[in-house]
Amino acid sequence: MALGGCFRNSDSRRRHGKPSALKQWPQLTERVTEARFCLLGIFNNLILIIMEITVVHTCFILLSLVCMCLNCQGCLEEERFALLQIKDSINSPEGSAFPSWYTEDCCQWEAVECDASTTRVNKLFFHHKRDPSVLQPWYPNATLFAQFKELKELELPGNNIKGFTSPHELRELEQLQRLDLHDNFIEDASDFCWGKRALPSLYHLDLSHNNVTGFIPECICHSRRITELILYDNNLHGNISSCLSNFSSLELLDLSNNQFSGSFPSPLVHSLTSIKSLLLSSNRFTGKVSFAIFGNLSRLGRLDISYNAHLELETESQTWFPSLNMYVLNLAGCSLRKFPSFLSTQNNLQSLDLSDNFLVGTIPSWVMHNTTSEFKVRGNNLSGPFPEIFRNRSSQLTSLDVSNNSFQGPFPEDIGSIFPELVNLDASDNGFNSLIPPSFGRLNRLLSLDLSRNELHGEIPFFVTSNMSSLEVLSLGQNNLRGYALPRNSSLPKLKILDLGHNDFMDNLWTSFSRSQPLSPLRVLILKDNRLECKIPVELLRLTILDLSRNNLSGDISNCIDNTTSWTTEAEPDVIITVSGIFTFMNGLDLSCNRLSGSIPMHITQRKAMVALNMSHNLLSGQIPTSLRNLEALEALDLSQNNLFGEFPPELETALTFLSVFNVSFNNLSGPIPQRNQFATFTNDSYVGNYGLCGAPLARKCGVVVTVTEEPPSAMSSHIHIQTPPTICYFLVLFLFFL
Repeated sequence: MALGGCFRNSDSRRRHGKPSALKQWPQLTERVTEARFCLLGIFNNLILIIMEITVVHTCFILLSLVCMCLNCQGCLEEERFALLQIKDSINSPEGSAFPSWYTEDCCQWEAVECDASTTRVNKLFFHHKRDPSVLQPWYPNATLFAQFKELKELELPGNNIKGFTSPHELRELEQLQRLDLHDNFIEDASDFCWGKRALPSLYHLDLSHNNVTGFIPECICHSRRITELILYDNNLHGNISSCLSNFSSLELLDLSNNQFSGSFPSPLVHSLTSIKSLLLSSNRFTGKVSFAIFGNLSRLGRLDISYNAHLELETESQTWFPSLNMYVLNLAGCSLRKFPSFLSTQNNLQSLDLSDNFLVGTIPSWVMHNTTSEFKVRGNNLSGPFPEIFRNRSSQLTSLDVSNNSFQGPFPEDIGSIFPELVNLDASDNGFNSLIPPSFGRLNRLLSLDLSRNELHGEIPFFVTSNMSSLEVLSLGQNNLRGYALPRNSSLPKLKILDLGHNDFMDNLWTSFSRSQPLSPLRVLILKDNRLECKIPVELLRLTILDLSRNNLSGDISNCIDNTTSWTTEAEPDVIITVSGIFTFMNGLDLSCNRLSGSIPMHITQRKAMVALNMSHNLLSGQIPTSLRNLEALEALDLSQNNLFGEFPPELETALTFLSVFNVSFNNLSGPIPQRNQFATFTNDSYVGNYGLCGAPLARKCGVVVTVTEEPPSAMSSHIHIQTPPTICYFLVLFLFFL
C-alpha cells in the first residue's frame, strides 16, 4: 500500500470548513483505522525486504563455506601435485606427454576426470602416452596413484610398463573398480598380490598382451568380486588354476593365446555359472571334449575354443539338449568332421567360425541362414557350388570366408542381390571356373574382395571396377584372366591393394593405368607373371610395393622410369596391411625377370624407405651406383644375372647395415669383395659367376691373375630357365605368396 493513499481525504476537509466534533468523530475513527492498516502493510513490506536480504546473505555465506571446504578453484592440491609427478615419470628420460597440464584446475586436464560433487580425481585414462622411442621400460610409482583416494578407473595401456615401484601401495585404492594395463611388458604377476581384503571394489582386471610368465598366481583369486578377467596374449602355462572356480560372479574370462596345456579344464567351465564370454583359444589343450559341458551355462553367449593343439570336440550327444543362445561361436581347428546339429537351434548367431576343421560335403543352407554377420569355413574340404542361402532369401552377412576349399563351378550371376550387405568376401583357393559376374559391382559396401587362386577366365567387367567405390583390397591373382589389367575409365577411389599377378594380361601398362581414374590411395600393386609391356606410368612409381617381375618390360630402364619427381627423398612409412591374415611391413620394388637394359637409374636410389630391391635377370649394364648407400633401410638387394661391371662401391659397406639378403652373382664385377659389417656374412652364392672378383668368401685370392676359360651365363640365357634367386623369395614370402 502506497503512503500517499493513507491521507487521500485531506483536500476535501479544507474545502468544506471545520465540522462539529460529534460529526467529526466517526470520520476520525475511520481514518485512524485506515492509517493503522497502512502502517501495518509498510511494516510487513519492510520485513519481507529484510528477510530477502538475509536469505541472500545467508546463501552467500553458505556457498562461501562450501567452496572453502570443497576447493572451488579445482582439484585438490595434493592430487594435482601427484599428477605432475606422474607426468615427470612417464616423460623420463625424455618425452612430451600431457603438454597441456599447466592450468590450476587439474580436473580439466587431458585424460583426467573428477567427481562433480567432490572434485576429487576418479578416472585416469593414460593410453599410449609414453614416447615409444624411449627404449627404457617405465616403472610407475604406485605411491603416486595411491594419492587418489576416490579413484575408480585406472587405465595405463601401451606405456612400456614392466612393473611398479611399491606395487603394494595400490591396495590403498579401495574404490578402484577397473584396472587396465594391457599392451605393456609386465612379467611378474605377483605385483598384483594385494592381499585378501585389498581392492574390494575391483571387478575388471586387464593384463592382456604383456609378458606375464608362469602360472596364474593364486593371489589373483583373492579378488572375489572380479567379473571380468582378461589375461590373453601372455606366456602363462601349465594347468589353469582351479581357484578360478571360486569366481562365482565371473562373466568374462579371456585366457586365449597363452601356453596352457593338459586336459581341457572341464570342471572349471562347469562351475562358471555366471559366465557370458569364455575365450580359451590358441593354447595347448588336448584330448576329447564333449560340447555338453557348456550345456548348463545358460548365460553363455560368446565362446571361443579355437586352435588348441590336438583338441577334438564332440558336438553330437543324445544326453543333452542345449539351452544356449549364442551370438559368437568360434570352433576353428577343433577337429570337427560335420556341422554341429545344435547350430540349427541357434537363431541369434552373429559370428560363426568353423575354419580349419575336417568338414566335407556342402554347407547346410540353414547354417548361413542362422548367421547374421560373419561366417568363416576356410581351410576345410567343402565342395559343390558356391554356398546357397536357405530358401534363396537375401543374406545379411557382412563377412564371408569360404577360401581354401574345393568349391567348383560358377559364381551366382545375382551374387550382388544374394549378399547385398557384404563388406568382406574371400573365395580364394578354390575351383571356381566362370567369368566374373558383373553383379559383383552391386556390392557397393565391399571393402575387400579376394578371388585369387581359382580358374576364373575372361576380362574384368567394367561394372566391377567402376561401381565399387568403397573397395580397398582387390585380389584376382593366379587365375586365367586376360585383356586390360584395368578396364578403361575404371574408378576405384579407395583402393589400397591390387593383385593381378599370375594372369594373362598382355596390354601396355600405360594403356591400362593412364586411362583410369587416379589411384591415389593405392599402396600395393602386384602385376607379376603377365605379359605387360613398358612404359610404366608415373603414378605407379609412388607405390610402397610395386611388383612387375616376369613380364615383357624391355628397353632402356631410364625410359621406363623417366620422372624424377615421383621418387621421394624423404623416408616413407612402411605399408601395414592385412591380407588373408598376414601382416606385411614392406617397402619395395621388383622388376626382375624382364628385358630391361641400361644402367641402374639414380631415381631408384633416392627411395630411402626401401626395404627390398630386386632387379635381377635383366640386361642391365654399367657400374653399381655409389648412390645405393642412400637406401639405409635396405634389407634385400638382388642385382644378379645382369651385365654389371666394375668394382664394388666401398661406401656400401658402412651404409647398408640392415642388409640380410644380397646377390650380385653372374655379372662382370671385378676387384675385392667387401669384408666389413653385413658383407662379412654372405656366402659364395652371393658372388659366384663374377670372374674378376676376389677375396673371401671366394677361393680366389686378390692379386692373382685369372684366365677366363668359360663365358659366364648371360642375362639373356637366364630367361630360358630361371631359378628364383633368394632375394625374390625374401621379397615375396611375406606378401606375394599369401595373396
